[in-house]
Amino acid sequence: MFTKTALTALFSVLAASVTVNAAPTARQNGLQVINSCYNSGQVALTYDDGPYNYENDIANQFGDQKATFFLNGNNYVCIYDRVDQVRALHAAGHTLGSHTWSHKDLTTLSEGEIHEELEKVENAFIKILGLKPLYFRPPYGSYNDLVLSVLAQRGYKKVFLWTDDTGDANGESVQYSQGVIDGVANSYPEPKMVLEHSVIDTTASQVVPYAINRLNNAGYQLVAVDTCLGDAGEWPYEWVGEPGTPDGSWYC
Repeated sequence: MFTKTALTALFSVLAASVTVNAAPTARQNGLQVINSCYNSGQVALTYDDGPYNYENDIANQFGDQKATFFLNGNNYVCIYDRVDQVRALHAAGHTLGSHTWSHKDLTTLSEGEIHEELEKVENAFIKILGLKPLYFRPPYGSYNDLVLSVLAQRGYKKVFLWTDDTGDANGESVQYSQGVIDGVANSYPEPKMVLEHSVIDTTASQVVPYAINRLNNAGYQLVAVDTCLGDAGEWPYEWVGEPGTPDGSWYC
């Protein structure tokens, strides 16, 4: 496994051809904490806290470009009540990651409770898609060494944070969120990773179309997080088997 120093040196060499915002932090068993995209001219727009009512509306606005959705199991609604929606996002080529079962701050939980928060949403992914997620975003961006240790034990590859937060989950106005997008656009071609929330109606109806238009006009390509990491990315899932058929065990 590379040390953090070795990784930093490696990405310095690559910087001549690819803009690297920040080297990853290497952790146990290859787990890395990622703060930004690596590829110059690319932005990953990421959406937390679903599934809910607006994910398909958001996804449909991307056309041939891709977004990333970090999903809960039982937050705004039960994921088993949104099976078709989750499958449609995956079929359209958007990247799906884990955001825990019920959006608890993992740093307040015991080791067993952290395992449970992860296992329950993993089981939902496996039933719905036949895939176990390997990419993760911690609720509130909150993690510690115990959280990272459990994630590594469970086979996760990357923990994703962000460079820019539109503030939608904190009640910021649409104008504030659009101002954040303007700041990202004005940073072209610096790679960026933007935090948004798919459960906010004005994000879906006003911020998303503004962001896609503004960032594309600035020259940015909108890609999922696995793509924007270039060669450091990987397939964000582990294949487990064929998707299941809903039955009495598919409940929250």
